[in-house]
Amino acid sequence: MNLQNIFYVCASIGAVSTATSLIYLFIKDYSKSKKISQLERISEALNKDLELRYQPHLWLNGISLKQDENRIDFDINNKREWCQLLEFNILSGDLIFDEQNKHLPWELENPTDRSIPEGSHRRYIFMINNSTKTLNQVEYEFEIIYKNRLSQKHSITAKGKGNDCKLSPPIIIN
Repeated sequence: MNLQNIFYVCASIGAVSTATSLIYLFIKDYSKSKKISQLERISEALNKDLELRYQPHLWLNGISLKQDENRIDFDINNKREWCQLLEFNILSGDLIFDEQNKHLPWELENPTDRSIPEGSHRRYIFMINNSTKTLNQVEYEFEIIYKNRLSQKHSITAKGKGNDCKLSPPIIIN
């Protein structure tokens, strides 16, 4: 065998080993890519579970029409996890906020936690009639902004007329 044939044999062996190495790397890369995709799906599911677990549930327990004071009181309650009320904003209507609403932020606790004092899961929002309409005829729309344990800010809108009010589902805001 001459030197040129030895060189061809070595080059062929090198080419075969290079091709085999590349195929092996592609297979390993595909396997890792598949594992990363699975981990991303698991991470998304765990994040959703975490958000749901620490999501408070604010609801309207009742409305009191105080005719003699020309005022409406909204009883906001928390059914689930802790949250902190950050601000109240009037969007439209005949009502304005009473000065008693200036005490923000306000924490609403989890009502199932027995170590928390009774009543710390509720907050009254006091609003004054700013029109000539009777309290049964006033229309209003206001927003409640709060954050949960994960520091995600949410917004709920209360809209109604007189003592008929509905709360919108929470919306995540930045």
